[in-house]
Amino acid sequence: MTLEETRDADEASAVRRRNRHNTADKVVMLLRALADRPEGIGVRELARELGIDKSAVSRLFEQLADLDIAQQDEFSGRFRVGPELFALAATIHSRDTLWQAAEPILRELAATFNETCYLAVREGDEIIFRDKIDTTHPLRYVIDAGERAPLHAGAGGRAVLMTMSDEEIRAFAKRTGLPEMTEHTISDPEELVAAAHADRSRGYAVSHGERVLTGGAIAAPFFDGTGACRGTIAFTSPAQRFDAAQEPDIAAAVIAAAHQLSVRLGHA
Repeated sequence: MTLEETRDADEASAVRRRNRHNTADKVVMLLRALADRPEGIGVRELARELGIDKSAVSRLFEQLADLDIAQQDEFSGRFRVGPELFALAATIHSRDTLWQAAEPILRELAATFNETCYLAVREGDEIIFRDKIDTTHPLRYVIDAGERAPLHAGAGGRAVLMTMSDEEIRAFAKRTGLPEMTEHTISDPEELVAAAHADRSRGYAVSHGERVLTGGAIAAPFFDGTGACRGTIAFTSPAQRFDAAQEPDIAAAVIAAAHQLSVRLGHA
């Protein structure tokens, strides 16, 4: 093979790799859209949102539908998560070692007070609510699995902030601008630092209407084997059932649950 032929072959190979990456990127974006839209999403709507050619979106959706990863509603034409994607998600979830460690701890905590308790993990300047054990009460404080929340709004996020230094909290405040989610959200950097000091001194964060006006929460951080804060365990309740007299008992149980999970993850 001549030098020119070698160069042409290398360029052709590079083009194929780029095309594969482009296709993979599009598939991932489509899968995320399916996961985020339980009501389904249309081809034209998604193409407009992602800036991808409509025919390319339609073609990829058809391929995903052939694999049962997506399914199309025969009346609306919108695409939703298909049975195979649900099955894959269930398999991945069953192998989630963090949830395997947390599930019995969270279940016991939720049963003790019959209120919904959440496992939340930190991702950058947010927490993601990974999973939950529900209360049996018909009226519940509901957060969908996968929902994100900023660290400064609500006990679940502030329990992460209490593990950070004052300088880190101020840098977080400058980075995010501390947007107000309700009238009770802490939006002043120094007030947030003071709240972290108070949370740190008692070992847990408590909030009333900071993220959702009708809810209250108590949360404590958990740590992995390196000593890094991985997230929080959060007790939640509708405001009308949040009994301030029970706060010490609930907080002690939440702290104990977070400590138990930390030990399971190798934290000394």
